[in-house]
Parts: sequence; structure tokens; C-alpha cells
Amino acid sequence: MKILIGTKNPGKIEGARKAFERYFSNIEIEGIAVDSEVSDQPVNSEIIIGAKNRILNLKKYAKENKL
Repeated sequence: MKILIGTKNPGKIEGARKAFERYFSNIEIEGIAVDSEVSDQPVNSEIIIGAKNRILNLKKYAKENKL
């Protein structure tokens, strides 16, 4: 199973890998740098807005690149 994650942060990618490996085998995680469209250190509602934006931008990236 190929899993895309909207970050290039090695720690976040490894955390996602560990979580998915508890439930699935044969996983491949690819980190993709996508824009969150909020400040670099989001606070309050920016955290949720940034997470939603990363998802939308990752979906757009995956569709454009036929992943």
C-alpha cells in the first residue's frame, strides 16, 4: 500500500510509518512537500486550517501526478 504524507519532515514520516505498520503490511510512505497556506508556526485555528489545506493540496498533487 502506498501512503502519501504532506510533509518532508523525517520524524513525522517515521511516526506515520510506525502507526501504519501496526495495522498493515507492505506499506510504502512517501513524503510530499505541500503548502499549508498558514504561518510556519501555526497557533489556534491555524493548526486545523493548515492541516486541512495540506490534505487538499496533497490530493491535488496526487491527482495531477496520477498517484
